[in-house]
Amino acid sequence: MYHRIILAMNMCVVPYAIADFVGTWAMLKGTPYRLGAAGNQTTCDVQGFFKVIVFIAVPYYYSSLSVYSCFAVQNSFKEENYRYIEKWIHLGALFVTFPFATYSLTTEFINPGVTVCFSEEFPKGCALDPDIPCERGGDNVILLQIYGLISMAITFVIPPVALLVLRHSIKRASLDEQMNLGKKKVIESYRKKALKELTAQSALYLFSLWITHIVGYMNYGYELATGVFSYD
Repeated sequence: MYHRIILAMNMCVVPYAIADFVGTWAMLKGTPYRLGAAGNQTTCDVQGFFKVIVFIAVPYYYSSLSVYSCFAVQNSFKEENYRYIEKWIHLGALFVTFPFATYSLTTEFINPGVTVCFSEEFPKGCALDPDIPCERGGDNVILLQIYGLISMAITFVIPPVALLVLRHSIKRASLDEQMNLGKKKVIESYRKKALKELTAQSALYLFSLWITHIVGYMNYGYELATGVFSYD
């Protein structure tokens, strides 16, 4: 199960990397201030559709590892007792990505962004500036904000909550009252060691996840709060 989750995540990483590599090439030829723009609306739509999906799917699967760990430990790693969560993990990945990507595609909300085609109004920023008329997708900015909040929740809320639940379950695990004092001391010593290792591993896990997203989300938060885009 763990390996299937990792496989699904890597299957999303590949189109993520390809979309970033293609970059501005997929944008409509002649797009202002986009060096290398050589595509058309179809290439932009294709790139943007997949980018919208994998932009959330990659951190979603990464975050799901913390949920998997929580269930695994609580069930003493007996996979048959928690295997049912796998289908919900994969269904969740589809539920939070495909509807938004499909809606963006059908409402002309996939347009040139800063470095790739994404869910954007065109020209970028037109929805917040009454002096700039929107040519495409100007009515969907609130939906983009919801998408951003979902992405931030997946990245910054779910993993620490799952790991805190895991830590709590280990800390509160009850001992058999019929055990002798020696066994209880050994188990208690092992539990303290496990909690210490869990804390260290969790910190490393969260750091590696957050460090790759924090700059982008800080920029996104700045744009939401001020209405000023970083490249203006």
